[in-house]
Amino acid sequence: MSSELTTPNTPKSFDSDLLDRMIGAMGDAQVIETRCQTLIQALCTPLEEAFRQAANIEITARPGDVHQGRRRELLAALGHDAVYCESAIPGWSQEIASLCGTKLIIALVECLLGGSDPEDLDIVARPLSGIELDMSLLVFEQLNESLQTIVSKSVPSKDSGGKGISDKSVVNKPMLDVPEEEDDTIPDFHAAALTVNLEFGNSSTPLTLIVPQSILLKTKRIVGPSVKKPGDTSDEWTERLSERVSRSQINLQAAVALAPLPIGDISRLQPGDLIGFADNGDIEVTLSANGKALYTCALGKSGSRYMVKVEGPAGPDENWRSDFS
Repeated sequence: MSSELTTPNTPKSFDSDLLDRMIGAMGDAQVIETRCQTLIQALCTPLEEAFRQAANIEITARPGDVHQGRRRELLAALGHDAVYCESAIPGWSQEIASLCGTKLIIALVECLLGGSDPEDLDIVARPLSGIELDMSLLVFEQLNESLQTIVSKSVPSKDSGGKGISDKSVVNKPMLDVPEEEDDTIPDFHAAALTVNLEFGNSSTPLTLIVPQSILLKTKRIVGPSVKKPGDTSDEWTERLSERVSRSQINLQAAVALAPLPIGDISRLQPGDLIGFADNGDIEVTLSANGKALYTCALGKSGSRYMVKVEGPAGPDENWRSDFS
């Protein structure tokens, strides 16, 4: 039987949270809460204006909840039905993570491409399509640029001997899922999650920033920025969406009208039965995608493959691309 002896020189286990407080990696809960609420309040108005100028849309930003804990713990709790994005503001923090609910992205793409009224939408959260994921970058860009404008006032400028904040923030490509822990390149530090609730139409979606507590402790002066002057960016979202749609791969369907049959005959159809085409001469085919008729075509054959030859538009709608969001 062995026993462990403790002598005055034997080191005792040290409270890791206490150590993190001592080195400035973790703050008092009330101090962090206050800093977060101040930052959220300062962020709402600039964020609303950023969306208005970038996309000519009205989104209301309202202060949301604040959560504190380890970074991975916060991501696990808040990352459901959300798209994930990492970003940086050089001179302030290189380890910013953001989460945006998918309902907002879906609604924005539908309105900007399809011209839908936000009040008429009934969006259900789901994984984003490729186009929607690409366009979610614009949401994170507006968030990061608004944040940069606010925190730049709290960082000493280069002229005063500080590092200063660079003119351009860095926003990485958004991801459908939060990275697994073994693939996560950002440390699992003590963090705070600051949520702004974005109201668009009849829905409210959380937009959450997750930042190190050490950065918040250093950011003692938080002042809301003055509103930027309007620029020439009101059509930016629509233009980038249209460009992305034009490059997208879309599955096509070709439909051929068949000879009409009585319901009784249709109910008795068996494998091997033959049904004639409705047309006696050239066979007319309707080319469709996403359930929308695009072109009328003629059916033909090239070698061993059946082909269709586009002959004209299926209808007067020249803006059918807007239906492919």
